[in-house]
Amino acid sequence: MEPLYLLGAWLAIGLAGLGVGIGEGMVAKKSLESMGKNPEMSGYFLVLTILGIALVESAAIYGLIIAFQILGLDPATTVTGYAAVAAGTAIGFAGLGAGIGEWMLVSGAMDATLRNPENKTKIMTYMILFLALVESVAIYGLIIAFQLLG
Repeated sequence: MEPLYLLGAWLAIGLAGLGVGIGEGMVAKKSLESMGKNPEMSGYFLVLTILGIALVESAAIYGLIIAFQILGLDPATTVTGYAAVAAGTAIGFAGLGAGIGEWMLVSGAMDATLRNPENKTKIMTYMILFLALVESVAIYGLIIAFQLLG
């Protein structure tokens, strides 16, 4: 296997996994802090946490898909090692950014809910809308990575 293929696969899952790991860890941290500050709303914060972590996780799945695509390449194909590195970088950085962005968004929604619990439904609605917009960045990276791999 060409070394650049290995680098491309590492970039895909390594960077996306880093963003997801940071994002999920910080969402869970904020959730536990919020539950500690307002135990009566623990169930609501659990729902926000599950939604947030589920969406953050998708970026790692995209990275994994591209890593498998790269590792499954036949060196005799027209896909160069540089294209594999570019594909890994595209999804890796997109996943890193999406993971961190989604963490910040979910944490902000939890803070807003703590300050204004009577607006929790509206806050969750906007959070889901904005999460979908942030998630689109990871999808763009996935599309570019597929294009680079031909």
